[in-house]
Amino acid sequence: MEKRQLPKLYGKNIRYFLICAVGILCFVGLGIYPRQKSIGNLDTETGKLETQIKAQKILLPVFKALLKRAGVKAPADLPFPEKAKLDRSKLAMISNAFRQIAKISGLQLIHVAPNLKTLVDGSGFLSVNVHLSGDFFDFRDFLIRMQGIPCLKHIERVQIQPAEGVKEFRLKVCLALDA
Repeated sequence: MEKRQLPKLYGKNIRYFLICAVGILCFVGLGIYPRQKSIGNLDTETGKLETQIKAQKILLPVFKALLKRAGVKAPADLPFPEKAKLDRSKLAMISNAFRQIAKISGLQLIHVAPNLKTLVDGSGFLSVNVHLSGDFFDFRDFLIRMQGIPCLKHIERVQIQPAEGVKEFRLKVCLALDA
């Protein structure tokens, strides 16, 4: 029987083998392993989010009951009247309109002062300074109701200052004037 001789590995072949092995190890180490690790992290995040969603679903009836008990209601429809310009003969009614809105909203109207300089300059706008005091949530209601004024162009400035037990609100409002 003849002895079979194993092939001799030469230095070049061993180098090629080592280079290929290192290349495969680098590919696995730099490409596949980090991806597997990030997929594992995403799986744990998904699990956490699923438990949060389940907890929120369980707490939803409690939340709805608390909302009913609190009686917080958002206005069903916001006032969006047809925009019109204020006739100069009705300028005296501006303070009455703000007084009525403040009374309905539960705020105390301290004063309403139209800026006469804007009335004379011919810009077509009248600037009005409104000073109120009361609760912040009533002020929110006041702003919503104020949008019902057809000649209201925009609110230029809002200042809120704390006072004794209440807050003071100062507004600068622009009204559109009829030329």
